Amino acid sequence: MANNAYEFSRIYAQGWSAGRLCPDTDEDVASIIATQNPYQDEEKRQRWTLGFEDARRRSEKLPAATTKTTAWPRKPNSAQGEL
Repeated sequence: MANNAYEFSRIYAQGWSAGRLCPDTDEDVASIIATQNPYQDEEKRQRWTLGFEDARRRSEKLPAATTKTTAWPRKPNSAQGEL
C-alpha cells in the first residue's frame, strides 16, 4: 500500500505539472487531458487528471504576478553570514 500511495502521489504531481504548464485556452479541457494523459490504467488516469484539474483551478484563482514569483535571489542570513 505504501508504494501505491507514493506512486499515486507522483502521478498526481505529474498531472499538476502538466496543468500548470498548459496555457489558458478556449479549447475543451477534457480533450487536452485526453491527449496529454500518459496513463492507460483507469486509476492512474484519474489521479493524473485530478492533479491536472487542481493545478488549473489553482492557477485561475491566483493573480498572474503571484504565479510567477520566486524566492531568489536570497538575502544573506546576517546571523550566520551565509546565503
